[in-house]
Amino acid sequence: MAAPMGHSPPHSPTSTHSPLMFTPQVPVVPLQRPDEMHGSSPSWMQSAIGYEDGCTEKGIPTMITWGYGGKEVAIEGSWDNWKTRIPLQRCGKDFTIMKVLPSGVYQYRFIVDGQWRYAPDLPWAQDGTGNANNILDLQDYVPEDIESISSFEPPLSPESSYSNLPLGAEDFAKEPPLVPPHLQLPLLNLPASHMEIPPPLSRPKHVILNHLYIQKGKNGQPVVALGSTHRFRAKYVTVVLYKPVQR
Repeated sequence: MAAPMGHSPPHSPTSTHSPLMFTPQVPVVPLQRPDEMHGSSPSWMQSAIGYEDGCTEKGIPTMITWGYGGKEVAIEGSWDNWKTRIPLQRCGKDFTIMKVLPSGVYQYRFIVDGQWRYAPDLPWAQDGTGNANNILDLQDYVPEDIESISSFEPPLSPESSYSNLPLGAEDFAKEPPLVPPHLQLPLLNLPASHMEIPPPLSRPKHVILNHLYIQKGKNGQPVVALGSTHRFRAKYVTVVLYKPVQR
């Protein structure tokens, strides 16, 4: 049970206090009061009639429930600038009302036996005068079932747009190269420089490290060069061994 809100008067405080407003609200037609309905209908019929009338309005149906006791319970809210006080219908131990409101954020409070009250189990906040009001946040629901929306399905690509031909028997029978292409340019095979001061060598690729290479040469050369590059921390060292050709 929530405690009464101080020594507040039983009537609406709109004449002396300005309630905290979140966003501009669009006034809607309030639900019919039980004493304004024609004929002597039972309470459950009155509630059903009020629900049908509310459904004709454009908005989001929302059930507001008070479950903290009392004999007479009513509700006021910022949906109509706190102008009307609507009684709730008793449903067992609770009091309920169906409101149809546009999307937005509203404040409302309960009047239980003439005293201002708020439901502590629902979202609430204090206004500028220190009064606690419940918060009602209504948003239009958009389903997230993207798979059911045909516009999100991309069209299939035509077969003519594919340029890759299927693999044939010759593709599987072809032998792989003896040496990968990135191992064809070790330092021994770089073109010779005719400058007095040769330019600094570029940083070798990591794939040629720790391999032994032989320099390509013409027939009749008296020596052959063997080389290998190793890395020590941030430096690269290439060792070249010149070996005479055996005859």
